[in-house]
Amino acid sequence: MPYVGRDLSQGNYLKLDDISSQFNGSKVSFDLKIGGTDFFPGSSLALVVSLGGVVQEAEAAYTIDQSSIESASAPTAVQDCFIVVMGTSIGVSVPADASVTLAKLAESAKDRLSSVGIQSGGTTIGTGVTFINFVQSGLTATSASGIATVNLGGKTNEEIQDIVGGMVSGNTETNIDVTYDDSGGKLNFVVAGGGKFVSSSSGIHTASNVGIGTTQFTTAMVGAGNSFQGMYISNGMTIYDNELNGSHYISTNFNGLMAGPVTVNGVLTVDGNYVVV
Repeated sequence: MPYVGRDLSQGNYLKLDDISSQFNGSKVSFDLKIGGTDFFPGSSLALVVSLGGVVQEAEAAYTIDQSSIESASAPTAVQDCFIVVMGTSIGVSVPADASVTLAKLAESAKDRLSSVGIQSGGTTIGTGVTFINFVQSGLTATSASGIATVNLGGKTNEEIQDIVGGMVSGNTETNIDVTYDDSGGKLNFVVAGGGKFVSSSSGIHTASNVGIGTTQFTTAMVGAGNSFQGMYISNGMTIYDNELNGSHYISTNFNGLMAGPVTVNGVLTVDGNYVVV
């Protein structure tokens, strides 16, 4: 009758030396020998162990530690035992460095070695990628000893300053002038237009006339703001100056105030109420 089952790993069936003489009801570890020589089975699954006429389950009823068998419970002194080796383990040589080629590997292993999965914030953006292409300008890459080094580069301070400076220098600003000082790397802001305040030894004053609520000046005040440094208000005008030039008209239902002494060189026409202090 031909052999039924898996072939032996190596060698013939072996029967180990009887260990039942070591049983005393408390001992659980027993040396395995064949012909008085230590035997190393390598795996508990390579043995058939019969204890008291009952076949023991490998890894549950016993385990192997080098050349010893470790029983899960201590056999009694009256129990008999025999152990048959179904086959001995064979040694597998370790391949030499750089000796394993892709042809010796499974296809799944090849795919794993030759592809990269890429994620961004936990979201997969690429699978089975074999190459990564960097498109940012200014990158430099080197390779040495199997290690690729990518330098991401970056813009210099001067390049960044020129970009920002170009953004403001070419714009249209209202009541403010912005210039870029390239040599100093600075942005200069200057308030411009009517009503700009300037400082002097006499205090803070306006370089131009300031109007408040002046939308009605077109018909109500003739010549408003043409010739003096002062302030207009919507219901008339207040003048803080020493000289009034040009033609000025205070219409009916409007009031005005002049703080003097003021020299009137032009024409001041008053149809409403006007007070000189």
